[in-house]
Amino acid sequence: MEGIAFGLADGLIMCLGLIIGVAEATSDTRLVIITGIIGGFANAFGNSIGFFMSQSAERALQIQTTEQGSTTRIHSEREIFTNSLFSFASTIVATLVLLSPFTCFGMDYAATLTFMIGTIMAFILGSYVGKISHENRYKTGLKYALLAILGAIISHYIADFIQVLI
Repeated sequence: MEGIAFGLADGLIMCLGLIIGVAEATSDTRLVIITGIIGGFANAFGNSIGFFMSQSAERALQIQTTEQGSTTRIHSEREIFTNSLFSFASTIVATLVLLSPFTCFGMDYAATLTFMIGTIMAFILGSYVGKISHENRYKTGLKYALLAILGAIISHYIADFIQVLI
């Protein structure tokens, strides 16, 4: 589950920002899709490698702690590998879901729909994370949704700034 939550959260926030930014900067549906796919796969690869390295380092610390007499749960190598794959796959899924409106609709409607889908997905993910971590589901969902919105807004304004420069 850790890999899925990590991949979805990062995939949603990064890809939503990338897609909204490129849509604003170019108004070219084809370029949005190309950039989204390339950025999504690069992000998924980075997520899975980063997750694998982080979990491996955590495993080494867990083993060391156990050797010193403390009892702790140790991530298995299989668990680390599986979570890394889930991180990759969930980032790709988030990317493809966010890009899907651009395959069916015009630029303005697709960008608006992508923004709404990304915000809703972030809220649902946050609510689930809040539930499993025994936090307030709605506050955590709102926090995730606001982070997605913030990323999209920042990317929108960066795109506007780049248009002025070019």
